[in-house]
Amino acid sequence: MKKQIIGGIGVLFVLIIILLIIFLGDKNLDTQSTQIKELYSYLGEVDIYHCGGLNSYSGTEVNYDTIKNENKLCMAYYALDENSISLSTAAVSSKNDNDISLCMVGQGTTLAAEEGDEDCDYQIIAASDLAKSYEKIYGEEIPDDKSFYINDSDACYLDGEYYYCGNAETFVFSLMPEATVYRLIDKAVEKLNNDIVITDYYLRLSDNKCYPSNTNSDEITECSDDLKNNDDLEIDSEFIYKYGSVYKHVFKLDNDGNYYWYSSDLK
Repeated sequence: MKKQIIGGIGVLFVLIIILLIIFLGDKNLDTQSTQIKELYSYLGEVDIYHCGGLNSYSGTEVNYDTIKNENKLCMAYYALDENSISLSTAAVSSKNDNDISLCMVGQGTTLAAEEGDEDCDYQIIAASDLAKSYEKIYGEEIPDDKSFYINDSDACYLDGEYYYCGNAETFVFSLMPEATVYRLIDKAVEKLNNDIVITDYYLRLSDNKCYPSNTNSDEITECSDDLKNNDDLEIDSEFIYKYGSVYKHVFKLDNDGNYYWYSSDLK
């Protein structure tokens, strides 16, 4: 009789452990949900020239401190609600030493006109709106940087309580070879500590060669050989799952119950 009781207690204990694992362990999340799509957007776009490229896919651990301020500010800009951006135009008022037509906006910001134009089209963004967007992505206060580029020719300049964004006098040139980036979300889970972890596949193709990161020059030779030997090869999800590198992206809760990007690393 005692053995039966002990055995019953043992079975009950095992069932309790299983239930705890089910209800208190990792919780799978819908990768197509609005929440996961928004968090995934914090990682950037597949355009490697956008805000310094996909900074989270470097092949090593990346966190807030390892990304340049100008790139984080750029990411905050692209995460703005379109209603936060006002459009305006200013007339050309002077030319610089390089014969570039200039417009004065705000209290003392200089923007360049497109060649042959008599005015400058530009955007106005409240500094407070950019600060909110920045904190939403990174969970930190916005840095004191006064300017940042949003592409190779346009920049934003802090002038009082506003940023003025338009054609800059100088351009940013990238020496990176042209590339195509593929990403596929694998899964998203909510951890016991409330972290959300998104894992995805990443593959960069450049000059008919495959690479596992946004910056790493180490080639995935098997993938590259497959490309070279098959002229009609389709780059589909099966190909990306086969050759892509798996990355893990961690998002944490802030004091207001909102998630922000915390780190990314090659899994």
